[in-house]
Amino acid sequence: MRILKIFLFLLFFWLQYSLWIGKNGILDYMKIYKKIIIYKKINQALEIKNNKLLLEIQELNDKIKD
Repeated sequence: MRILKIFLFLLFFWLQYSLWIGKNGILDYMKIYKKIIIYKKINQALEIKNNKLLLEIQELNDKIKD
């Protein structure tokens, strides 16, 4: 019975280690999630800048046509 308890404890410890620290664990997920948030903010800023440039180009084209 003692061996079974030790085995179950080691199995539990290994599963927790894999979940939290192992490859593709929660810590990796959190790092990637933070990077995604940063990149989304950068993309939003670039999209606003692009829209301003497109509007400016459209206004210039309208002035040329007039």
